[in-house]
Formats: sequence, C-alpha cells, structure tokens
Amino acid sequence: MSFLMPRLSGLSPYVPGTHTEEEGALRLNSNESPYPPSPGVSEAVAAGAGDLNLYNDPDCMLLRGAIAERLGVKPQNVMAANGSDQVLLLAMTAFADAGYPIALPDLTYSYYDDFAAVLGIPLLRKPLREDFTLDAEDYKQPGVMALFPNPNAPTGLAVSPGDIRAIAKADEGRVCLVDEAYVDFGCASALPLIAECPNLLITRTFSKSGSLAGARLGYALGAEGIIEELSRVRSATDLYGVSRMAQAAGIAAMREWPYYEANCRRIEETRGRTTEHLRALGFEVLPSLGNFVFAKPPMDAALLQRRLAAESIYVRRLSAPRALGRLRITIGTDADMDRLLRAITRILEEER
Repeated sequence: MSFLMPRLSGLSPYVPGTHTEEEGALRLNSNESPYPPSPGVSEAVAAGAGDLNLYNDPDCMLLRGAIAERLGVKPQNVMAANGSDQVLLLAMTAFADAGYPIALPDLTYSYYDDFAAVLGIPLLRKPLREDFTLDAEDYKQPGVMALFPNPNAPTGLAVSPGDIRAIAKADEGRVCLVDEAYVDFGCASALPLIAECPNLLITRTFSKSGSLAGARLGYALGAEGIIEELSRVRSATDLYGVSRMAQAAGIAAMREWPYYEANCRRIEETRGRTTEHLRALGFEVLPSLGNFVFAKPPMDAALLQRRLAAESIYVRRLSAPRALGRLRITIGTDADMDRLLRAITRILEEER
C-alpha cells in the first residue's frame, strides 16, 4: 500500500555519487574540494558550540553582511539557505508552477528534475548543441522560467554574461535562475547584471570553492525585490534552516576568502594539467571551467569506472543518454590526480 500522492508515484530520487568513508579512497565523484576549510572556520565553529541551546538567527544577518561585503553588494541582495539546493527548491516553489514551466538544458544537474517532479512543474528540455554549448535563443520563450548552471554541470562549459543578460531581458516578467555553484573556478559571474535585471536570481554554494560541503550552506543573490520574495517563502517553510554552526563557518570563510581563492587557482592549474594528460591518453575532454572535467575515454566508460572503483578511485558516470560514454571526474590535489592518471594509464594498457 502506498500513501504517496499519485503525481509522485513515479518519482525517482536523486542518486549521488558513491559515498564512502573508506580510508585511502579517492572521491573524485562528488565535486568536493580536496582542501580543508581555513583555520578560522574550525575556530569559529568550536567557539559557537557553546550556544547550541539557543536558536540561530533566522535572518542570518551577520552571514549576509559578510557575503555582501566580499561581493560588493548590499545585505538586502543576499539570502542565505541550507545549501544552494534549498535555494533552487525555494525558487522553483516561488516562481514556477504547473502553468509556468521551466526551460533547462537536456544535460545538466539532475536534481532539477526531482524538484520539478515534487512540485508538479513541467520542464521544457532544450538540447545543448552538438559541442555541448547552450544556445541562448532557446531560453527566450515568453512566460517560462530559464534555469541553467553556469558553468554547466557536468560539461563545465559556460554561458557568457551577454547571453545571460539577453535571456533575462527577453521577458522581464519571468525569472532567470542561474546556478553558479562552480563559478569560482574561472567563469565570469552574472552578479553585475542584478542591478539592471530585477528578474535575475543567482544561486551559489560554499560546498565547492568554500570547502564546506558538509556544512550545507548556500545563498541567493539578486535585486532586493526578488530576494525579499524568496525570503518570504523560506521563512514560511524553513525559518531556522541555516544552523548556528553553518552560519559561523560561512562568516569565517568570507573573512578568510584569500585562502579559498588560492585553492581555486590551484584547482584550475591541476585541472589544466589533468586535461592535457587525459588528452594525451586518448580521452576527449571538454574545456571545463568547473572543479571537474567531463571526459570521454578511449575505452568503455562503464568498464573504466568499475576498474577504477576496484582500486578505490571513484569517478562519476551519469545516466543521461548524452553522458553515457563519458565520465565526470572531480579535480583533486596534484597527488590525487597523479594517482588517477597512473591507474588509468595501466588500465588502458591492460585493456588493449
């Protein structure tokens, strides 16, 4: 007997990358940062532990102020949330419904599908071009919310600020939602556009460049009006959703952001070196601007994934039809990627 509403009977939950706490495992399947949080984060979390008997600030004012100061906006342009996934869910709840569909790429972050299914929102899938780039013209449809990551995941390819501006301006009566989870790894942000595009909403996360995947902390950026509307929905559904510890961690991370910027540049350098080596091994690798690469190996992708997993090296193979022959590989430290490349080189030789 099922108690689910009929519209949810076919719901398929999001399947994350293989999660393991195995000692020595190389988790290149979850797009986590290979670098730990800055020292001040641990100190701030420890200092706040004594106040866990008290409710956290529901408006996250200190955190919003710290984010706003770093980004050069006002606190009223920021809304904090329990991960950027919560921002996405709240935005879809607030700005789309059964009669107000969402246009999104046919190959992208699959959690969007689950949120839409739960909320009963129809999706209009827009095929990426043959080279996996996004065609801005596909998202200028009146009465439809545009939603896409920038850079896209799993491709790592970016949409230009000019194209984002054109999409947002095409219908200023509907929301253009840009997911900037990976923007800090070399992609141009749409943030400067919020001053002229009141319908532009940006989501970001501390999980990738901020080394805080376990803290579950994200935020939204936009004009004051759209942030106020989104905040009303958040307050009505999850008032205390950003824990006291997550707020403390985020504030400390903002204050020590040069540490994280340096880590991002290290990841970019490692990404470039890894891309060169994979191409030399016969892989087809897209020019990524994320903390991962999307690569087509010169052998069966599923077999390579299994062979690597047998050596406790985990990479991601997605189920979308256009992704089946490719692997998404998170960029770790130089030592991590050297281990991966050595394993791949040996496996390719053995499979010849």
